[in-house]
Amino acid sequence: MKRYIEIRNLDINEINQRVREDADSLIFEESRRYDAEVEKLARHLADRFHDHCIVLLSGPSSAGKTTTSMKLTSYLKGFGIDAHTVSMDDFYRGREQAPLLENGNYDYEALEALRLDKLEQCMRELITEGRTTLPKFDFHHGKPSDETYELVIQPNSFVVFEGIHAINPYFEQHLPPDNMFKVFINTVSPFMEGGRKAVARREIRLVRRMIRDEKYRNSPILNTLEMWQQVVRGENEYMFPYVDTVNYLIDTTHAYEPCVFAPIILPKLKSVPTDSEYIDTVNRLIEVLSRFEPLPLEKMPKDALLREFSG
Repeated sequence: MKRYIEIRNLDINEINQRVREDADSLIFEESRRYDAEVEKLARHLADRFHDHCIVLLSGPSSAGKTTTSMKLTSYLKGFGIDAHTVSMDDFYRGREQAPLLENGNYDYEALEALRLDKLEQCMRELITEGRTTLPKFDFHHGKPSDETYELVIQPNSFVVFEGIHAINPYFEQHLPPDNMFKVFINTVSPFMEGGRKAVARREIRLVRRMIRDEKYRNSPILNTLEMWQQVVRGENEYMFPYVDTVNYLIDTTHAYEPCVFAPIILPKLKSVPTDSEYIDTVNRLIEVLSRFEPLPLEKMPKDALLREFSG
C-alpha cells in the first residue's frame, strides 16, 4: 500500500492575514496537521506488521528527518510497541574515505560514503536475531568513534533508520523486503501568490538549514550557501530518483514557518557583502522572506518540527 499526500497551495496573503488576526490558531492547526500525519503512519505500521520491521525514513536536507523519526517512535511506543531510532550518519566512513568526484573532491553524499557492510549487518541482525551492536560517528574528529552500543529489541519491534540514503534500492536487494517499509518526507506544499508559485520548496529547506547550521554547528550562512550546491547535487543523484519506490509520504511544510524564520535570518542575509558570489541567491531569499508577516519564535510550540532548526 502506498499513501500519497495531498499537496496544499499555501497562499501568502491568506497566511499573512491569519497571522495578523489569529496566529495562535494557525500555528496550532499546522502543528496538529503534521503530527496527525505521523500518527497515521504509526497506526498504519502497527496494523500491518507483526514481526520485526525496519522503517527506512529518508528526505532531503532539512526536511525534518530527525524530528519525524523521533515522533514516529514516540507514537509507536504510545501504542505499546517497542520502537527505536538509528541515524545512518553514524555509519559514515569518515573524512577522506568517500568516493572521489571528477573535480577531485570527496563525494560525501554518495551511498558508498557509508559503511554499507556494517549497515547491512546491523539491519540483518535486528531482523533475524533481535539484537545488534551499533556504531557511533565522531563528528568532531570526522571518523567512526571507538564507542559502540548494543540495541536489543522485543518481538514485533520497529527500528527507524533515518538518512538520505534510506530509500536506496540497495537495502531492498540485500535484506528481506517483507521486513522493510520505506517513508519519504519533504517540504511539498508550495507557497503561492497571485496564483503563481512564489517560494520554491528547496528555498524553504535552505532557510531551515542556514538557521540550523549557524545555531547548532557554528557555521555562518555563507558556509551553508557554499555547501548547498553539492548537497542538492547529491539529493538529485542519490535520493530523488527513488521517491516513487516508497510506501508512505509526509509533507513537513508548515504554513507559518517563513513568518517565524524571516525575522531570524533576514538581518544576517542583509549583512552579506554585495560582492559575494552568492549575492543573487541572498537577494532572492531577502525578496521572498520580506513578503511574510513576522512572527516571534516564542509563539511556536516547544515540540514543533521547526524547533529542529531554530531551537
